[in-house]
Amino acid sequence: MTNSSLPDVDIVKNQEIIHLVLSGRWVTRNLSKVESKLALESLHLDSYQKIHMEFSKNFKADTAGCWLIAKFLRALKNHNIVYTTENHPGYIDDLIDKDLTIKTEPAPPGWMQFLEKLGKQTLEMGKNGRQLTEFLGEVLVTLYRSFHHIKCLRWISITHHLQVVGFQALPIIGLISFLIGAVLAYQGIIQLDKFGASIYSIDFLGIALLREISVLLTSIVVAGRSGSSFTAEIGTMSLNQEIDAIRVLGLNPIIVLVVPRVLALLLALPILVMFSMLTGCLGGMILTSLLIDVGALQFWHALQKAVSVSTFWVGMSKAPLFAIIIGIVGCFRGFQVKGSAESIGLMTTRSVVEAIFLVIICDGLMSIVYTRMGI
Repeated sequence: MTNSSLPDVDIVKNQEIIHLVLSGRWVTRNLSKVESKLALESLHLDSYQKIHMEFSKNFKADTAGCWLIAKFLRALKNHNIVYTTENHPGYIDDLIDKDLTIKTEPAPPGWMQFLEKLGKQTLEMGKNGRQLTEFLGEVLVTLYRSFHHIKCLRWISITHHLQVVGFQALPIIGLISFLIGAVLAYQGIIQLDKFGASIYSIDFLGIALLREISVLLTSIVVAGRSGSSFTAEIGTMSLNQEIDAIRVLGLNPIIVLVVPRVLALLLALPILVMFSMLTGCLGGMILTSLLIDVGALQFWHALQKAVSVSTFWVGMSKAPLFAIIIGIVGCFRGFQVKGSAESIGLMTTRSVVEAIFLVIICDGLMSIVYTRMGI
């Protein structure tokens, strides 16, 4: 682009008249070079009785250029301004008569903003629920087909995840369950001792641990420990385009990445729940023997009388379902990581929160169903 095509304003000042000659191409990409020349502060127009504006032969303007000139002319309504009609775009006159101010609508009331935000979040939850259900269906179909072709299963990967998800989690699960069992026994003894029934704290401890606390506590810990790692691992692979590379190799990412993790959780979580039950009862036994002088044999005998086989299986029956929920949610959020490392943190947080939320909801529903069934 030559210099003659750039927009320019030639200013000629006399004693009473100031001449403004507009030339060049007044188009959007070049207006920043000339906008300052049309500033009223720099021209000092109040000291002149008449302002004369003319347009040179090479003057051309698009809508943005006409708008800039019209804005300048609107600001000079109180001045005696004359401009030639030769080479003058008629669109400028139309813009002068129009209201160029941007009208902003008033902010809606607070209750309407709340309803709007609630509606958007509800739609987002429905969308996420539909996508999660589709992902679950895809994984279940892949699992079904994998069991018909055992050779397709990646046993080395399953063994690795079983070690990471299961055996490496035993110390933290054991410690937390031991402390929770001791706390439950302490609270049960303190409350029941008011009625002279502190020995029945063993019944309370056994039923609470076997039916609810152990499986729920273990699932929450696994969701925070293993579910988050699933999301972070798969999300990092997505950012590094490793999942695309798996598809290019003709492999199914569901079989390679999701199935081993879900199967490892299905095998590991029931074992962790049983371990949690044992360590929880052990913690309760130690505290009970310290507070009310009940021996170990007496404690286990009272515990066997308080709980039944069905009590044990009520808790254990929840473990496979919770394992599927944690594994599916963790892997699903991992596949949704896109764009940047910030997305990994966001999806990891969502996977943990959603997995714990769904586990608690399912636990409540199953407890209601078992109660109605008389189990």
